[in-house]
Amino acid sequence: MPATATAKLDRARKQGIEACGRIAEFWGFTRSMGRTFGLLYLADDPLPQAEIQKRLRISVGNASMTLSALMGWGVVHKVSVRGHRREYYRSETDFWKMIAGVLNRRERREIKLALHKVTRAVAGARSAQTTARGAARKQVDFTLERLSRLLEICRLGETMLDMLLGQLTLDVGQFRDALKV
Repeated sequence: MPATATAKLDRARKQGIEACGRIAEFWGFTRSMGRTFGLLYLADDPLPQAEIQKRLRISVGNASMTLSALMGWGVVHKVSVRGHRREYYRSETDFWKMIAGVLNRRERREIKLALHKVTRAVAGARSAQTTARGAARKQVDFTLERLSRLLEICRLGETMLDMLLGQLTLDVGQFRDALKV
């Protein structure tokens, strides 16, 4: 490849790697995770950790923690390279598989936690409702109504995640009821 083509390709790859870093950061992951994924995604062949460190100019510790995290998310895989003893890494290339895995692990956990907390809040407000009188009762009723709507939205979020991941079919009525003003 002519020198100018090689330089242009290197620049394009660096831009792609940096874009992956920015996207990862936007979604709440570290920039290193995005950049590491981007490097592996744009690499023709699997890379050893030392090469990843060198190309991204990151420390041994950063590379190690980042690769472990990416493997935990199912975004990067260890692979064997014939004739080499050290570990090599390759990115997942099925974007839907990656997105579904992250949604299933991270977003589902957050939605379940929110559901648990809001359910407890609703129970607390209902408990307060039994003894509240006058202006206090009005505040309890208002809070309970708002918490109940928040609970509906949390349940809707869980349903949407299930639908997105192909575990449920669409029930338009549920959206209409939860989003009414």
